[in-house]
Amino acid sequence: MLEYIKGKIVEKGEDFIVVEVGSIGFFVYTPSDFDVGYSEQIFVKMFIKEESPVMYGFRTREERDLFVQLLSVNGVGVKHAFSILSRYTVGEIMDILEEGNLDALTDVPGIGKKTAQRIMLELKGRIDFIKSELVEDVVNALTGLGFEKKDAIFAAREAVKETGDLEKAIKKALQKITEKR
Repeated sequence: MLEYIKGKIVEKGEDFIVVEVGSIGFFVYTPSDFDVGYSEQIFVKMFIKEESPVMYGFRTREERDLFVQLLSVNGVGVKHAFSILSRYTVGEIMDILEEGNLDALTDVPGIGKKTAQRIMLELKGRIDFIKSELVEDVVNALTGLGFEKKDAIFAAREAVKETGDLEKAIKKALQKITEKR
């Protein structure tokens, strides 16, 4: 199966992009925000529906993995998972699950109280992206600069909630860790 595709974003719609790879244009549904004209690496999940493939794309591996986890919840389909990922970042969703914030989930269009409770029940404690590559890279950079690991983990998790780019995440984590002191 496909892990990712890398190519230039040539078209963008409300919930899709067209990615040109070589001389082939891939139509990819996405809740992520991509800019036309730039080359991007898009992490994908592909399904075969009614004899034709459908591809869903995400800015980060964590976002894609969370999409798959959401789909594993009974009663949560692609539209629900897309709505959640369009509304919240991976970090925000992790916080919502950790805090048991049903109101935040029911604020998402199409998610009622029962579905929100089911998501909480089935995913709370199962999703831990502390071991994500991006968080790990930011933590390594901060500990390499002499910061304590627990402070580095907190700052890295907070920074990754705001960006999926390593360089920006390190800068944001440095700001957060120095603000804390």
